[in-house]
Amino acid sequence: MNAHPLLLLIVTLTFTPAYAADAPSVLVQTVPLKQQTLTDSVSGYGVVSPDTGSLQSISLPRAGQILALRVSAGQVVKKGALLLEFGTGTDAALAYQQAATAVRFAASEVARVTQLVGQQLATQSQLASVQKTLADAQTALRAQQKIGAGKASERVIAPFDGVVVALQAAQGDRLAAGAPLLQLARAGGQRVLLGVEPEDVSKVRAGMAVRVASVFASNHVVQGRVVQVFGMINPQTQFVDVLVTLPAGGLLAGTRVRADIDVGQHAAWVVPRSAVLRDGHGAYLYQVQAGKAKRVNVSTGLEQNGVMAVQGTGLLQAPVVSLGNYELHDGMAVRGGAQKLIQRGATR
Repeated sequence: MNAHPLLLLIVTLTFTPAYAADAPSVLVQTVPLKQQTLTDSVSGYGVVSPDTGSLQSISLPRAGQILALRVSAGQVVKKGALLLEFGTGTDAALAYQQAATAVRFAASEVARVTQLVGQQLATQSQLASVQKTLADAQTALRAQQKIGAGKASERVIAPFDGVVVALQAAQGDRLAAGAPLLQLARAGGQRVLLGVEPEDVSKVRAGMAVRVASVFASNHVVQGRVVQVFGMINPQTQFVDVLVTLPAGGLLAGTRVRADIDVGQHAAWVVPRSAVLRDGHGAYLYQVQAGKAKRVNVSTGLEQNGVMAVQGTGLLQAPVVSLGNYELHDGMAVRGGAQKLIQRGATR
């Protein structure tokens, strides 16, 4: 038996709106599109060392022997602390004795010739000659005294608070005059010679601020400043060297560090990193307009602290989908609440 055509029409009209009302939509989380100032930076790695301007080489101007060495490399010393004990060499001691003897002899000659002049047995020119000999002998003796040749031994002390950077002699060594004994770095000044990628170094200028942190303890950041940018690639590291100075007491000498040089700032539209998707056509994101997802192709820039700079001619002053965007297609209906949904799922 055939159904009545009017009955079929009524059934169709009754159920069709139910299907239409059940159009698919995606639960998403959105954030506002906003502008933010981002800092462009260039990274490099290096090792902390004492500032060369604070280094002092300790030496003595006479030959001798190290009798006792009281410090070790890396040791922190205070001003006045005993560094070593030095014994004057026999040749230096002999030179001092000869100079002292020459003064005594020249002085006696001046006295003798002066007496003869009084007796008219010597001339004034003879007296002037021996007086000059005495003056020369006294000058030679003062020179020996200045270099310490008259001391059998000497205690060498630290001239300032600092760190023993290197020992260039050992206890018992016999050294020539002026030979370096040790190297002392004044407490305070430090530097880092950073290795920077050649393609990035053109952005770096002297005076730029630098954030320096140990590669093993990145939470301790020290502020430094660029003082010199080298003009060639280091053949050993294949990086370009950038010299950075650090404040006093920032990091221990020898610490391996990572540094970020601030090379510029600019304002940009920023979105969470999760908002940016990519496919064969490039980067894109979704914005919500009139309850529907709108695909916007973008180009990306700097990424800092979880946000990414984006730009594109199609960007709107509209919310940006940050979660749930993987399920979207252009023009698809969306509804809010994804954040709460994810939080509930995380606590299950």
